[in-house]
Amino acid sequence: KDSDVELECESTVAGSPPISITWLKDDQILDEDDSVHISFVNNVATLQIRSVDNGHSGRYTCQAKNESGVERCYAFLLVQEPAQIIEKAKSVDVTEKDPVTLECVVVGTPELKVKWLKDGKQIVPSRYFSMSFENNVASFRIQSVMKQDSGQYTFKVENDFGSSSCDAYLRVLDQDIPPSFTKKLTKMDKVLGSSIHMECKVSGSLPISAQWFKDGKEISTSAKYRLVCHENTVSLEVNNLELEDTANYTCKVSNVAGDDACSGILTVKEPPKFVKKLEATKIVKAGDFTRLECKITGSPEIRVVWYRNEHELPASDKYQMTFIDSVAVIQMNDLGTEDSGDFICEAQNPAGSTSCSTKVIVKEPPVFSSFPPVVETLKNTEVSLECELSGTPPFEVVWYKDKRQLRSSKKYKIASKNFHASIHILNVDTSDIGEYHCKAQNEVGSDTCICTIKLKEPPRFVSKLSSLTVVAGEPAELQASIEGAQPISVQWLKEKEEVIRESENIRITFVDNVATLQFLNSLDSSDMGNYTCVVANVAGSDECRAVLTVQGQC
Repeated sequence: KDSDVELECESTVAGSPPISITWLKDDQILDEDDSVHISFVNNVATLQIRSVDNGHSGRYTCQAKNESGVERCYAFLLVQEPAQIIEKAKSVDVTEKDPVTLECVVVGTPELKVKWLKDGKQIVPSRYFSMSFENNVASFRIQSVMKQDSGQYTFKVENDFGSSSCDAYLRVLDQDIPPSFTKKLTKMDKVLGSSIHMECKVSGSLPISAQWFKDGKEISTSAKYRLVCHENTVSLEVNNLELEDTANYTCKVSNVAGDDACSGILTVKEPPKFVKKLEATKIVKAGDFTRLECKITGSPEIRVVWYRNEHELPASDKYQMTFIDSVAVIQMNDLGTEDSGDFICEAQNPAGSTSCSTKVIVKEPPVFSSFPPVVETLKNTEVSLECELSGTPPFEVVWYKDKRQLRSSKKYKIASKNFHASIHILNVDTSDIGEYHCKAQNEVGSDTCICTIKLKEPPRFVSKLSSLTVVAGEPAELQASIEGAQPISVQWLKEKEEVIRESENIRITFVDNVATLQFLNSLDSSDMGNYTCVVANVAGSDECRAVLTVQGQC
C-alpha cells in the first residue's frame, strides 16, 4: 500500500501496425489520470499505478488490437496493507469498582494478531479481564476496577507486513469523577434515506446519564430516534434520513460530579437524480448540430460527465458542454454518420451517482443519384422506371402521377429495396403518358425525381420531296425532312419497286433527320421516273413521292 506498481506485457500480435492498446481493471476500461500512467513503446505496453491502495486490487487485462485481430493477457494485483491503528485507546480516569473498557480500531491485511500489556507485561484473559477482537475492533475490559489496576496499558497489532502500537493510561480514583468525552461527535455526511449511528465514548463515575439535542431541541426515543446509554457508551440512531435531518446534534452527559457536552453537524446529502432524462433516441441530419439536455437534482457539488460508447468526451469545438441551473447540456456540432452512438450523461456527487443514456443516430437524407428523365415506349407494351438513391436507409418511397399516389396493383408493380426504387407499368396506353414523380424520404430529409413517359411517335414528313426537272448531265438532289421516334430507317424506291442503292453516281444520306438522295453527275433519260422515300420505326411508317424529269441538252 502507498507504493508504486508497474505492470508490463510485450505485444506479440501478428500483423501490421498500428496496434492499439487498452488496459482494463475487472473488465472496466482504465483511463489515464494523476495516479495511472499508460504507455506503449517498442511493442511494450506498460501500466503504472502510483500510491496504490486496497481499491487497486483486482484483475488487470492488457488488450492489443490491430486489423488482424485481438490478443489479451491478464495479471492479478493484490495490495497488501500493514497493520495499523486508526483509532487509539484513550487515557481515562475511573472511580474504583466501576467498569472500564479500552478500545482500538485497526486495519490491515489478515491475519492480524493483537495483544494487550500493562506496564510492559502481557495481559492474559481471566475472571477479572476480558478481551475481544471483532470487526477490526480490539477491546480490553475490566468489570470492576481496583486501585492496583492503575497504570500504563499498551495495545499492539501486527501482521506479515508491519506492526503498530499505542499507549493509554488508567487512573483509578476514590472520588466521583465528572464525565468527559474520550470519543466526541464529528462532522457527519450521510445519504438521503439511509440511517446513522452517532456514538460517543465517555469516562467518569457511573452512573452516567445522557441527553441528545437537535439544534438545541431535546430528542426523545421514537420510531425515528433510538437513544442508548450503556456504561461508558452513549449513542443516537436516526432512521430514514431526510433533508430536514441536517442539523447540529449535541450529546450532553452528566453524573453526580458534573456534566460535559459535545456537538457534531450532520449533513444529509441527496444523491443526484434525473428529473428530466435524455430522450431515448435522437435522429440528426448529417452536417447539422444537435443538443442533448437533461435536468438533475441533488446536493452540490454535482459533477457531470458525458460519454460516447463508454469513452469520456472531452470538451471541444465539436462537443460543447454546460451545467447551469441543474440543466446539463451537450451541444454537438457538424455531425457525421461516424458520430452515431450511445451517449451517456453521468451525474456524480459525494452522495452517489446516476446516469441516463440516449442513442444518437446521424443520417444522410436521400438523394437521387440516377434516374431516367425520359422513357419512350409503344402502346400495349410494358415499361419500367428505375431510380438509384444515396443516403441512409431505410427510405419511404412513394410514386405519383398527376399528383395522385400510385400503389401496387395489376397495373403497377412498385418495388423499393435499399438504394433502388422502381415502378413497372403494364399494358401502356395514352393515359399512362406523362410525368411520374418518385419521392424518397427518411427521418432527416427527402428528395424527388421526375421521370417522363412518352409514346414513341411514328415517322412523319415535316417537308416532303419536291419534283425536279434537270438537264441531262447535270447533278440533282431529292431531299425530305422527317420527325419521329428514333431509330428511323430510310429506303429509296424507283417506280415503287426498284430499291435504290448507293453507287458511284448515287449517294444516300440521313443526317439530322434529313433524308437525301443525290445524283452526282451524268444524269440521262434512264434516271427519269417516280422516286419514293419510305421511312419507318417501331411505331409505324410513312412515304412521299417526287418525279424526276431529265431534259435533253440543247
